Amino acid sequence: MSSHSLITLGSRVRGGSALALLAFLLVSGTAIAQSTLPPCTGKNTSSWSGCVGTLTSGKSILYTGEFVNGKKQGYGEETIPQANGDDRYIGQFHDGRRHGKGIFYFSNGGKYEGELVRGQFNGDGSFESPNGDRYVGQFRNGQFSGEGVYTFANGNVVQEGVFENGVFVRAAKIQQRTTTPDTAGQFNEASRLNPGAIKAMPERDAVAIIIGIQSYKNLPPARFANSDARLFSEYAQRLLGVRSDKIRLLTDGDAGEIDIARAFRSWLMRNVNKGKTDVYIFYSGHGLPSDDGKSLYLLPHNVDRDFIDKTAINQAELISLTEATGAKTVTMFIDSCYSGQTRNGDALLVNARPVTLKSKSTGYPSTFTVLTASAPDQISWSSDELGHGIFSYYLMKGMEGGADGNQDGKLTAGELHAYLLDKVNRQAAIQNKKQQPQLVGDPDQIVISR
Repeated sequence: MSSHSLITLGSRVRGGSALALLAFLLVSGTAIAQSTLPPCTGKNTSSWSGCVGTLTSGKSILYTGEFVNGKKQGYGEETIPQANGDDRYIGQFHDGRRHGKGIFYFSNGGKYEGELVRGQFNGDGSFESPNGDRYVGQFRNGQFSGEGVYTFANGNVVQEGVFENGVFVRAAKIQQRTTTPDTAGQFNEASRLNPGAIKAMPERDAVAIIIGIQSYKNLPPARFANSDARLFSEYAQRLLGVRSDKIRLLTDGDAGEIDIARAFRSWLMRNVNKGKTDVYIFYSGHGLPSDDGKSLYLLPHNVDRDFIDKTAINQAELISLTEATGAKTVTMFIDSCYSGQTRNGDALLVNARPVTLKSKSTGYPSTFTVLTASAPDQISWSSDELGHGIFSYYLMKGMEGGADGNQDGKLTAGELHAYLLDKVNRQAAIQNKKQQPQLVGDPDQIVISR
């Protein structure tokens, strides 16, 4: 098979115009589960918010799903009329567009599963053509881009390696990817996380660095980590008052060692006003303790398992760089464990010694408030039901107001920690696991003030 035949997916579907419609979902279901939101009322669709409604054209239903501020947002099912039948999309929407995770069924039998970002597919996913040929791998801006495998319907692998802008550029043995079972059953629970339905807080002097790495170049995946980060960026805007241009969001291939270093060494310094700016740091992905158990590494997308000390990022260095900005306060949320294991409980590195972090404080300055996902000897688990890391999911649920124990409109770190201890441990227990989030810093520090 020639490289030319793999340049775009349009030739496999019905033309380039179809690319703008492609979306994909890391789930196994094919029907939308019932939303937990109430039905929309009234004929003025522009007033629909925090509800489930239906848009029609004549006798045809074009969309059934969740709305925020008159726009499709949350989860829903959409029908796209075509000349020879209807395409169908099931999945996530944001600000009126297909955005997030979804499945796109083409009327000619083609199918896409994976992630959609602002109308185009990016990240890990799979495409199956009507004749049964299949591509599984990475995508960027609507084309094969990154690591992937193209396989004929008869099972013969045509090309395995690296693609750029739809063109196969070199052969390589790559990490096997799966695109179906990870988020099975998440729809109903995850739909409850809906930042768009929350009244936005006033913008203020605050910045955020948000990192989520699910797909690693050389390590097993950290399930749902990029979804954790992308959704938290919306919570940062609406509940923490961080302007969109003051958020540095890094996920998967854009969260390499240099990308993260540049964010902390350059971008953060430029955007912090000494003594005035509140800094928020969110990380969801793999972590690993040092050999002596005295410090923690955060693992970037391109970390090399044979050169951890050279390619991983020591958390102490990030703390030092952040402290040097002179920020008013620093709040860190870390959905990563110190056990050297994945969110499935598998060993992160083959033959790695079971070293755990020996110091809970890791030398945080007095201006830092830190919430971590688990105790030093525990795993930070994910949940198929929730479609997120357990800690990340309940962190965002707590920020919505559920953690404000005395309902005074001021959510403190202590209240948030108490809520997380209860909710996260309960959810982990459902999976016959144990996970206890930790707090370092002032429990009276106000995280959100309504």
